[in-house]
Amino acid sequence: MQIFKGKPYFPVRHFSTIREMILQSVERYGDRTAFRYRETVNGPILARTYTQFEQNIQQLGTALMAIGLGTGRLAVIGENSYAWCVAHATVVGGVGVVVPLDRLLPADEIFQLLERGEVDAVLYDPAFHDTLQSSAAKLPRLKALICLRPYLFPDQTVPTWIEPKRDLTATKPVGSSHLLTIDSLLAFGQELLQSGDFTYSDAPIDPTVLMSLLFTSGTTSAAKAVMLSQHNICTEVQAVASVVKLWPGIRMLSVLPLHHTFENTCGLYMGLYYGAEIHECDGLRYIQKNLQEYHIDMLIGVPALFENFYTKVWDTLRKSGKDALIKKMLPITDGLRKVGVDLRPIIYKQILAAFGGRLKVGICGAAPIKPEIIEFFDSVGFRILQGYGLTETSPVVAGCNSKIFVPGTVGHPVGSTEIAIDTETPGEPGEILVRGPIVMLGYYKDAAATDEVIDPDGWFHTGDIGQINPKNNCLTITGRQKSMIVLKSGKKVFPEEIEYLLSQDEFVKESLVWGETDKDGEVVISAKMVIDKAALSQKHGQEVDDQTVQQHIEKLLKEINSKLPTFKGVRHYVFSFQEMVKTTTLKIRRPIEIAKLRDWMAHHKLRLRDITGRNVDQDSNDAVQDEKGKGEE
Repeated sequence: MQIFKGKPYFPVRHFSTIREMILQSVERYGDRTAFRYRETVNGPILARTYTQFEQNIQQLGTALMAIGLGTGRLAVIGENSYAWCVAHATVVGGVGVVVPLDRLLPADEIFQLLERGEVDAVLYDPAFHDTLQSSAAKLPRLKALICLRPYLFPDQTVPTWIEPKRDLTATKPVGSSHLLTIDSLLAFGQELLQSGDFTYSDAPIDPTVLMSLLFTSGTTSAAKAVMLSQHNICTEVQAVASVVKLWPGIRMLSVLPLHHTFENTCGLYMGLYYGAEIHECDGLRYIQKNLQEYHIDMLIGVPALFENFYTKVWDTLRKSGKDALIKKMLPITDGLRKVGVDLRPIIYKQILAAFGGRLKVGICGAAPIKPEIIEFFDSVGFRILQGYGLTETSPVVAGCNSKIFVPGTVGHPVGSTEIAIDTETPGEPGEILVRGPIVMLGYYKDAAATDEVIDPDGWFHTGDIGQINPKNNCLTITGRQKSMIVLKSGKKVFPEEIEYLLSQDEFVKESLVWGETDKDGEVVISAKMVIDKAALSQKHGQEVDDQTVQQHIEKLLKEINSKLPTFKGVRHYVFSFQEMVKTTTLKIRRPIEIAKLRDWMAHHKLRLRDITGRNVDQDSNDAVQDEKGKGEE
C-alpha cells in the first residue's frame, strides 16, 4: 500500500460547527454582500448581506424550534435559491438533521426517500406541493410542509396557509400536514427573538453526530443514505481552504444543484467561509448571461459545462476567422508567462469578455475532463482546478490547487487528508483508499454496507482505481472497480480508459464501453458512441448518412486499437445521435444503458457479431413502428 498525505499551504481559521463558521464570517464580512439572486428569471436582482443572511437563519431557526421541529429531520427540495440556502443553513445550524433531496426525482422516489429518511417536515418549492401533499397523507411522521417561495404558485392554485404558533407540530392533521410559508416563520421567529424568551442560537450542537443525510444517485432501493456530521463538513472546508487561496468578495456563480454535496460544501459553505458573493444562477440556459451581468470570478461545474464553453469559444473563433491566429498566439503567450510577462488579459480579452471578463477560477469534479480543455483555458487566463471526491468523503478528497497544477490529474490530497493506493508498486494502478475526518459516519441503518467500505484501520474503500505519478505525486483516476471488465484470460480492462480515448475525437460526444459475452463464453470489448451528427455533417459539407458515420468510427477505432494491447481493443460497436441516460450530476447511468443495449439485441434477435455499425436510434424507431403495427392489426 502506498500512502500519501495532503500538505496544507495556507493558514485557516478554526471552527467546529457550521454555525460557528457563519458567525465568524458575519463578524468579518457583515456588511458585504453574501448573495445576489432573482426571484424570477426576468425579475430584479436582489441582494442579502452576511448580517441579513444570519438574521434570517436566527429567525427561521427560532420559529422552527418554537413550533416543535427543534430536533426533527427536515428535508429541503427545490431549485437553487436564496431561500434554499437559508433553509439548509438553518437546519445544520442547530435544528435537527437536514435531508437534501434531488429535485429531478420522480414523485414515487421522493416519497420513498421521505419515508427512508424518517422526515418530519419538508421545506420545498411550489412545484413539489402536490407530490408532498400526497406523501403527507401516507406518512404519519410528516407533520409540516413549509413553502420556500409561495409567490411562485399560479394565482388559481395558491394553498391556504396557516399561521405558525408554539408547539404547532405536536399534532398532525388527519391525512395531511400543516401548511406554512417560510415568510410567516421568519416573521414569527422575529417576534420570538424580540420577546427574548425563545432563541435558536443557544441550541447545543454536537459536531460528531449525524447532521446531514444524503442519498447517493441510483434507483431509490439502491441509493445509499450517507451520514455526514458537522465535523466532516467543517474539516472539509478547512482542508480545501488550506490548499486553495481565494479572497473576500470573490464572485461565485451557483450552478450545480445545491442538494449535491459538491455544490453544497464547495459552492455554499466554502463560499461563506471566504466571504464570497454567491450568485444564484437563473438556470442552465442563462449561465453565460449570468456570468456577464454578475462579472463572475469563480465557477464550480462538471466537465460537460466547461466542455460546452470550450466548444463555443472555438466555434466563434472559426466563424470569425481568428482560430488560426489564436493557435499561433497560445504557445507565444505561454512562453512569455514563463519569464514573468503575462499578456493574456490583453491578447485574449475578447474570449474572456464572453464569460464576463473576470472569470479566473473554475473547480471541476464529478467526472474526468479532457486535459486540453484545462490547458486551453489556463492559456487564456482561466484556471480550472480538477478535483476528485465522493459524497462519502464530504466530498473533496484531492485536487489541483493554488500550488499544484497538473492538467489530466486530480493533484494532491486536500489539507491533511490521507489517500492510499492499494498496491505496493509505485506508479501501478490500484484501488483508492481515503482516511481522515472527511470520511462519513457510515451508511444510515446499514452497518453491513458501512463495514464493507470502511475497514478497521479507518480506510474508506472508494471502489475507484487510480495511480500516483512517482515524479510529482499527482493522482490520476483510471477507472471504477464496479465497471471493470474481467476477460476470460483473467486480464482486466477499465472502460474509462478506452472511453477517454474515444472522447478525444471531436465528433464523439460521449461513449460507453462494456464487456459482452459471445456464444463461446468470451468477453468481448464493445462500445456505444453518441455522434455529433451536425458537426460531422458540417465537416463533410452535407448531411451525413449512417454509412459515413460508420466509416468515421471504423477509422477512429483502427487508430485507437493500434495504440492499445490487443486484449483491450474494441471489437464491436453501435452508434447513436441521442444522449445517454445520466444522473443529475451528468454521469452516464452505466447499468441502465447496458441493460437497454441488451434488451435491444434481444428484441432484434441479434448476436454480438451482428451489432457492429448499427444505428440504435434507427433500430429503436423500427421497433416502435413494429409495435404500432401490431396494435393496429
